Amino acid sequence: MKWWLTCIRKYVTFEGRARRKEYWMFTLFNVVFVVVTMLLDILLFGATPDNPTSPRYLTTLYGLFVFLPTLTVVVRRLHDIGRSGWWLAGYYGVAFVCTILMMIGSVLMLGGKGSGMALTGVGFAVLMITAVWMIVWMCFDSQAGENKYGPNPKQIAAPVESAAPAAAAEPSEPETPKAE
Repeated sequence: MKWWLTCIRKYVTFEGRARRKEYWMFTLFNVVFVVVTMLLDILLFGATPDNPTSPRYLTTLYGLFVFLPTLTVVVRRLHDIGRSGWWLAGYYGVAFVCTILMMIGSVLMLGGKGSGMALTGVGFAVLMITAVWMIVWMCFDSQAGENKYGPNPKQIAAPVESAAPAAAAEPSEPETPKAE
């Protein structure tokens, strides 16, 4: 939960780096929260999975709430592996073009044109390839040491996390009163 809160607190921080753990824990909690908001929408507002026009108030509000934190953690994650945050803009650009291709292909298929199926298939294939590419990048380990986006967050966090157990392991010497 602390990783999710970290990303929420850094909701407009595009600078710096985010470790894999920060990104994936944020993603995990987002999935859990979306499922919970969907269930609450069903229970409180009568939303149904098979009706796309049924109200999904809480899910929509949650999506709006985490929109910027999601963008920023992905950009910081890309920084952590040494990539520019503009790769995310490129990904969304490709997704937009592929969506348009699939829509045009669907319209052509409805009109009885055989080329519509090919156009839809190409758009879908390119969209899936770029999505898998981004997922693979999100799984890469941090770039060792400092890169142009800042210090490695693992190296910053490691001494803090390991300092407490190391201090507890060392026996402390009893203090002796000083004689004056």
